Amino acid sequence: MRPSDSTDIATALADASEHLTFVERLTADLRPAPERAAAVGAAIDRVRRRLTDGRLRLAVIGEFSSGKSTFINGLLRAPVLPVAVLPTTATAVTIEYGPAFLVRVRVAGDPQWHTVGPYGDPAALGTQLASLRTAFKAHAPAFRPPGTPHQLLEVLTTDGGVASHLSGLRVELPADALADGLVVIDTPGTNAEAHHTDVARRVMAEEADLAVVLTSALAPVPMSLTAFLLEAFDETTLARCTYLATYIDRVPAADRATVVDTVRNRLRGGLGLPHPEVEPVSAEAVVRLAAGRQLDPEQIEWVARFAETDARLRETMARRRKVTVADSTLRLLDEAVRIVEEDVEVQRAALAKDEEALDRARIRDFPRFLGEHRERGERLVSSAADKVRSEIDRRHQVARDHVWQKCTSQIEAAASVSALESVVNDDVTADLSSGLSSMLKDLDTFMTEQIASAVGSAAAGVTEAFEAEYTRLGEAVGYVRPSARAQVATARVVAAGASGLLPVALAAKAAAAADRKGRWGAGAVGMAVGAVLGGPVGAGLGALVGGWLGGRNLVKVKSEICEQVQAGISTAFEEARDAAGQAAREHRRAATATFHAHLDEYRKNYDSAVAEIRSEQQVRGAELERKRKALAAARAEAEHRRTAISAQRAVLAAL
Repeated sequence: MRPSDSTDIATALADASEHLTFVERLTADLRPAPERAAAVGAAIDRVRRRLTDGRLRLAVIGEFSSGKSTFINGLLRAPVLPVAVLPTTATAVTIEYGPAFLVRVRVAGDPQWHTVGPYGDPAALGTQLASLRTAFKAHAPAFRPPGTPHQLLEVLTTDGGVASHLSGLRVELPADALADGLVVIDTPGTNAEAHHTDVARRVMAEEADLAVVLTSALAPVPMSLTAFLLEAFDETTLARCTYLATYIDRVPAADRATVVDTVRNRLRGGLGLPHPEVEPVSAEAVVRLAAGRQLDPEQIEWVARFAETDARLRETMARRRKVTVADSTLRLLDEAVRIVEEDVEVQRAALAKDEEALDRARIRDFPRFLGEHRERGERLVSSAADKVRSEIDRRHQVARDHVWQKCTSQIEAAASVSALESVVNDDVTADLSSGLSSMLKDLDTFMTEQIASAVGSAAAGVTEAFEAEYTRLGEAVGYVRPSARAQVATARVVAAGASGLLPVALAAKAAAAADRKGRWGAGAVGMAVGAVLGGPVGAGLGALVGGWLGGRNLVKVKSEICEQVQAGISTAFEEARDAAGQAAREHRRAATATFHAHLDEYRKNYDSAVAEIRSEQQVRGAELERKRKALAAARAEAEHRRTAISAQRAVLAAL
C-alpha cells in the first residue's frame, strides 16, 4: 500500500467521524420526537462502533444448497457449520474469534443473550442449558438443548422447530482464520423464507464490510437469486459484493471458463453491474484437508486457489471497509435529515390542525353568548324580585289584619279605665312589635331564599355553559384543562341574597324614610320604630284615656281608641312594607351586580384561556419556523457532505 493510500484512509475515517458529529448536532438542534431521535441515535452508535472496530466483517449470501456452509467451513479451515438438508436458520449466524468454542443464543422476544460453553465445567454447562431451555419454553416447550456447544449449534441451525424461533446466534471459536479479526456472517438462504430479505438487508446496512454472493456452478445465477438481490440491496451495495461460483470442481475443466463467463453475464444483465467481480471456488477440498483426509492433485490445486481467494477477499474487505463506513455515514445523513424533516412536517400539520380546531371550537359570537346568559340571569332575578314584592304585599296585609284583630279584641275586653290604659300602653305595643318582627323575619328569609336561588340558578347555568366551552377547547387543541379553567367561585354568587337586613334595621330604615311626627305625640320617631323597639305606641296616650272619658261612657272611648290604634298599626305596617320593598330592590340590585361580576370574570377567564392557547401556538409556530430554517441549512450541509463522501468513496474504491 502506498503512503498516500494510508493518508486517504486516515482522512476518510476522520471525516466519517466528523460527519457523525454533524448528525448528532443536527438531531440535538432540531429535537425530533423521542422515538425518531432514538432511531438516529442507534444508527449513529452502529456507525461509531464500525469506526472503532478494526475487524473485517464478511457476509456470506446465497440460496439454499449453493454451498454456503461448505464455503464458511473452508474459510475457517474447520467443519464448524453443519451442512443442512433443509433450509432452517431464520437469523444471521455471526462467527468470530474467541479463546474457546461457545455459542450465544437470543430467543425471539427475549433481549437477553444466553451463552452455552465452553467445555470444562459440567455444572456450569448444565445451568446454561437449563436457562436456554427456559427461554425456549414459550416457543418450543419440548426442546431439550443437547449437552455440548457443538451439538447445540447443529440443532439450532438444522432443526426447523427450534431455529425458526431465534433472533440472534453467535459463535466464538479459536480458529486461526479468525485470529486476525475476520468475522464471518452467515445469512439465511435467500430462497428459504420471505423475511430473509430483511435479514440480509440489515446485515449489509449495519454490519458487513463486504459480501460474497455464492451461486452454484451447476445452476449459475437463477432468476430467484437476482430477484432477491434486487429486492434486498441497492446499486451501491450490489457493487460491494464479490460473486463466487461454487462447486466449480464438479464442472468439467473444459467448461469452467464458460460457466464463469455465464455467471458474469447474468449478473451484468440481471443486476445491471458493468464489471461484477466473479471468481470460481471450491471449498470441499479445503474442508477435506482440515479433516485430515487425503487429496488428489486437482484437489490440492483447489486448496491453493481457495487460499488465494481468501487472501483477496481479506484485502478487498480491508480496502472497502472505509468505503462501507463512508456509505453508512452517507445513508445516516440522509436518514437523519429525512427523519427530522418528517418530524417537522408532522409538527407543522399538528399545529395547523390545532389552529383549525381552535377556530372551530372557539365561541363564534362571544358578545351574543354573554348577552344571552346576562338576559337569562336578569330574568331569573327579576322574576324572584316580583315574587318577593307580591309576598311583601300579601304578608303585610295578613300580619296587619292579625294585629288589628288582636289589639281590637284586647281593647274591647278591657273592663276598666286602668285595664284599658294597660292594654294601650303595654299590650298593643307588644303585639305590634311581635307582629312586625315576625313579618319582617319571614320576609327576610323568603327574600334571601328567592334571590339566592335565582342567582344560583343563573350562575350555575353560566358555569355549565363555560365548562362545556372549555371542554370543547380541550378536545380541540389537547392542552386546555376545562376543570381547572372553570373554578370561578359560583358559591359567592349564590350567597348574594344571604345579606338580608335584620328586622330592627329594616324598621329603622322605614322610620328614617318617613317623617310622621305628631300622629302619636310630639317627637315620635315613627310608629314602626317605636313598635319594633318595644316602646309605647304614643307618648302620653295611656294618661289621656281618663281625660277622654269626660262624660262619655267607656264603650265609646274604646271605639275611638280602636280607631286610633288601627291607624297607628296601619302606619307601622305601611312603613315596614315600604322598607321591605326597598330591601327587596337592594337585594335585586346587589344580586344582579354580583351576577354580572361573575359573568365578567368568566369572560376574562375565557379570553385569557384563548389568548394563552394562541400564545402557545405562536411559540410552537416560531419554533417550527426555526426548525424549517435549520433544516434548510442542514440539507445544504448534508448535500455538501454527500459530495465530499462521494469523492472519498471514489478515491477509496481505487485503492
